[in-house]
Amino acid sequence: MHQALSTMPALTGNLDTDENALAWAARDYGGTVHDRPAAVLRPADAADIGALIKHAREHDLAVVPRGQGHSTSGQSQVLGGVVIDMTAVSAIHEVGADRVVVDAGARWSDVLRATLPHGLTPPVLTDYLELSVGGTLSVGGLGGASHHHGAQTDNVISLDVVTPTGDVVTCSPDANRAVFDAVRAGRGRNGVIVRATLRLVRAPEIVAWHKLSYGTIGQFVADQRQLVTAGGFDYVEGQLKIREGEHVAELEAVAFAGRGDLAGLSFREAETQTVTYWEFVDRLAPGEPVLREAGLWESPHPWCNLLVPSSAAEELLHHADGELGADLYSDFGLVLAYPLRTDRISTPLLRLPADDLVFLVAALRYAPAASPEIVSAMQEANGHLVSRTLAAGGTLYLDPL
Repeated sequence: MHQALSTMPALTGNLDTDENALAWAARDYGGTVHDRPAAVLRPADAADIGALIKHAREHDLAVVPRGQGHSTSGQSQVLGGVVIDMTAVSAIHEVGADRVVVDAGARWSDVLRATLPHGLTPPVLTDYLELSVGGTLSVGGLGGASHHHGAQTDNVISLDVVTPTGDVVTCSPDANRAVFDAVRAGRGRNGVIVRATLRLVRAPEIVAWHKLSYGTIGQFVADQRQLVTAGGFDYVEGQLKIREGEHVAELEAVAFAGRGDLAGLSFREAETQTVTYWEFVDRLAPGEPVLREAGLWESPHPWCNLLVPSSAAEELLHHADGELGADLYSDFGLVLAYPLRTDRISTPLLRLPADDLVFLVAALRYAPAASPEIVSAMQEANGHLVSRTLAAGGTLYLDPL
């Protein structure tokens, strides 16, 4: 145990130093970094977090918050320090006419279960709903609706934060603005978000979900640019993958009112279905058991998330498409690629390329367990993607710290 922990003030929650707690905190979804902390705090409230941070500050002890641990490069780990298990504070407190108040450890799926009965939804959701509110607000939170509504961090009304000095403050665009801007997309290093008041909008009951397939990456990219510039669809997101031995470029375009206008697009085939809003936003849920059964949920995931200028997107995606396959992605891997309008994103710490449109490009790789050579090859391939992106004026979205 770190010597400073023996003099910790009394806490309402638990400070765990047992083997199970430390091993749990030394692993994230990426599975490639294993930094073991000295302890794990399961706080009862913000006061516990504040007391820990004040004590850690006095004893030069590093502290990192962890939500669902879905980071991929050890961002929610800390060697020899203290990991705060934010899932211990996960209540949903109030659903209002245009907002919801939730603890940072609440999952977005639980937020939706609370708001949808009122006909309300957060404007922007990430693809996977089992992430914590505090976790995605700490990195930005981008999704298929970001070309309309910006990042999740652009849809926050106020936050309760434990600052690096251990003080608990409420911040918003009008109060403690410096703190508000420092913790949104601040990677948990500029303060710990403990509660959030989030903006809500009317949720549709039924959506028209179009899956469009393309013969070329150029057409795939051009149609995405056209769709987000015109703004006629509520959700736009694309992906490159190999399925049944064939390269697939697929664009999802979703309309919340009516079916949306597909005229003038260059897709080769279209599949359209009408589903409930919940069925659409929770569409990744059926895939999790499949990945678990295949042994790829607990295996390493050397993922790479980039923000690429629109002018460089097609060239980078051609490169990414060329390396798709079992060796560098497994049979389940894919490349996400979808455009964002930079005029809709105002979070200061969310660094964007200098372009009106930028593409989020994410190489989602799945490595077999106990295959360090394959993990190394995937990380090397990520390095090439990063170098190409930076040379083109792009940035890293979820960069290692």
